[in-house]
Amino acid sequence: MTAAAADDLVLRPFRRSRDIRHAYLDRTRRILSALDDHAASSPGGTVLALPDIVDNDDEDDDDAPRKSSSSTTMTSHYVLRPPTKNEYDALFDPTRCGNRPVNENDVVDGGSGASTAIYIMYLARPGCDNDTDASDALIAQYRNNRLGGRVVLGVRIDRTNTSSSSVPATAPSSSSSSSSSSPGATAMLGDVIGVTNNGLVRDSILEPGCSVHANVEISDTHVMSRASVIGCGTISCPTSDVKSSREVCNFDMRDGSMDVEFGPEAGGGRVCNIKVECTMIDVCRVLNMDAHGGDGARTRPSLLLDPTSMIPTNEYDRSGGGGGVGGVGDDEAHDATTNIMNVLCPHSSVRHTPRVRHVHLLPHSSIDSATSVISSILLPRSSVRDGSTAMNALLQWNSNVTSNSDVRRVVLMERAEVGPHSLTANSAYGPDSHVSGGEVHCTLFGPNANSHHQSLLIGILWPLGRGNVGYGSNVGSNHTGRIPDQETSVGEGTFWGLGCVIKFPVDLTSAPYSIIAAGVQLPPQRITFPFSLITDGPGGMNQLSPGWLLHYSPYTIARSEVKFANRRTARRHDFYTGWKILRAGVMDMISDARDALVHAGNGRDARSSSSSAVGGDAKKIPPYRTDRAIVGLGANQLTEQGRLIGIRAYNAALQRYALRGLLDRLVKLAIDTKGSLIATEALRRVGLGGGIPSATAAVVVAPTTKPTVNWPVLPWNEASHSNDNESWEHQRRTLLRELPTILLGVGGDDGNAINGDDVVLSALLRKCVELETDHAKRVYDSKSRDDVRGAATVPGYGDVHINAERDPVVLMTRKEADDVRRDVRMVEDSLVGIARSRL
Repeated sequence: MTAAAADDLVLRPFRRSRDIRHAYLDRTRRILSALDDHAASSPGGTVLALPDIVDNDDEDDDDAPRKSSSSTTMTSHYVLRPPTKNEYDALFDPTRCGNRPVNENDVVDGGSGASTAIYIMYLARPGCDNDTDASDALIAQYRNNRLGGRVVLGVRIDRTNTSSSSVPATAPSSSSSSSSSSPGATAMLGDVIGVTNNGLVRDSILEPGCSVHANVEISDTHVMSRASVIGCGTISCPTSDVKSSREVCNFDMRDGSMDVEFGPEAGGGRVCNIKVECTMIDVCRVLNMDAHGGDGARTRPSLLLDPTSMIPTNEYDRSGGGGGVGGVGDDEAHDATTNIMNVLCPHSSVRHTPRVRHVHLLPHSSIDSATSVISSILLPRSSVRDGSTAMNALLQWNSNVTSNSDVRRVVLMERAEVGPHSLTANSAYGPDSHVSGGEVHCTLFGPNANSHHQSLLIGILWPLGRGNVGYGSNVGSNHTGRIPDQETSVGEGTFWGLGCVIKFPVDLTSAPYSIIAAGVQLPPQRITFPFSLITDGPGGMNQLSPGWLLHYSPYTIARSEVKFANRRTARRHDFYTGWKILRAGVMDMISDARDALVHAGNGRDARSSSSSAVGGDAKKIPPYRTDRAIVGLGANQLTEQGRLIGIRAYNAALQRYALRGLLDRLVKLAIDTKGSLIATEALRRVGLGGGIPSATAAVVVAPTTKPTVNWPVLPWNEASHSNDNESWEHQRRTLLRELPTILLGVGGDDGNAINGDDVVLSALLRKCVELETDHAKRVYDSKSRDDVRGAATVPGYGDVHINAERDPVVLMTRKEADDVRRDVRMVEDSLVGIARSRL
């Protein structure tokens, strides 16, 4: 598959969603145009050809978003005409329908001079021409409503029934509406076709088959077939809201976009125009986060670079006009990209909500028992519910705002959730992210990031997410007496411990998967040591332990790989969110951090440069303090023992990464050639021929000045993100760079002790097994320590916890080690003259 075809495949669901949104808005426009052209006002009315949009995106099918290139659009014909005298009499007969106009003395004739103009709309079928009498359908489906302005009343004219087969064939009477507040009654009303017991229906389009019951006011709203509005207060679309949302955040209903301002609360230029069909790739590109490095930066699939996204804007009621559906009488309000009606698509619902204004609900989206929803777009299966408030919100598929939460100027990508009890503004949430019980402001909250407790995040730029925010964390806390003009950039997988206090500015983007321990106060700084632990230290200065997770808690990393894979449920975004933890970009950060640690020790006692110094001798050496001692240390201190452990952890990670890549290539080669290769030929075939450096060639060149501050290469911009050959090329370069250290470790102190390709290859395979076995053991040990401590502390601990011997993550890493041993044995069996490892 070509790169262009692959990009088209992953962007297809986003394009289709945009096309479907526009198709529904165009349906509204066509009906409005027919009313404005007065074609529907003639006695015989007009016949409209309207698109019936069928979305093939079935959430129950894992492959659904990529099965079809577009939605299926068919055409149905509808009669749109004024009521006949018999239909008027039936509609406003107090004994049969009980409907009434806003002005009791008004002549309701559909003419331009009437303040209440009624139109009838029904599906044109064979045998149902324009003068079909709809009186019986009106009696069955419209009761006890007050009608005003220009209203289109859709009726289902069916000689057998007027509702779905599982519900009563007639709309409920006013006496039954009093019991509609219970959940069971509401569910039934949502299925009952008709419009009943509404205090006011004004300037609206109610299509055949909709359900609108027991609301205070419905105005400037298009309710499509099988959509429902039940038990609400005011559903309207005032011009003031349309204009205000446009002025405040450039909200554009047609384009499906608005401006979100990230970073400093006081502003600072990080304004991003985000579309409802967007990815984190698009947001990062607008914020210029992918400008640094990345061989694939210009070729990653992006809706911003999609030529089909340049859709002409819609000319919604540019003519103005004096009231009614679409006419607001103010040319400034008639922006070409602004929709001046609520649009409720089929199977969408609004229930028990006091105020809903200026919204577009796509199929199966819902507003249920919210307090207020204004200027919002809800893609399929998204919701705002349970006492929540939303203003200027863009919700992607299956995203939710729930349980007394408040969102303003917020974008939720697929499967993101805000709630319960959360307050957030000027923020965007990546796919599969979740915040509850806290405040989030001016923040880019990346994929799979979670804040499940009461906490505070202000001005956070966290594009790669995957981290956690502990209870009581105050990330953004030093604005007292100063303008809130600072922010912090956060690395992938950062864990904010309980009650930590972060003073801005801070940069952790080059320290992914680091832990800020409980209670730590982090002053302004930049840290560039991945997988680190930052704790309180002696003398009031925090202490940094580089590579702590790699060395002491590899179980956490192994578990995270599994956890992120299992929690990655946003299917439309999975083409870029499944990056590995130990990938090319992270390994480059590890290499730079390791080099900085080695360089820092070059001027110290030679004893501290050997592994034997880890222990008593290292404790006698004074700690390194701040980044004046080691570039990237920030405002922390580092002990000599911590430096040496960090070097060891980083070395092991780099070597394991490179040697696993080599083994994978050799396995493939052994399978392809069916054995009988000599070592020299094997090395040449995998790109390692032509001179391998000796152990004495190991030279570390570390920076002597602070590096340029840039965003690291984003994972989807790495050439190796979806290309196995590029991934191996990076592993190969890493192997060549690390080879002298590897050979020194397996061949003794004499770098010339290992010579010959067969001996070198045997040593590399032996080292690969050694590292993988050691990794599995350390994963087991890190879990086992928790078991021992728990059993010695908590009564009955062992009865309710899975111990290390049965832990699935431990078993997985042991299996990986066994697989490595098996693969090494197969490779050795296929090579001629190579020494066998003792596996």
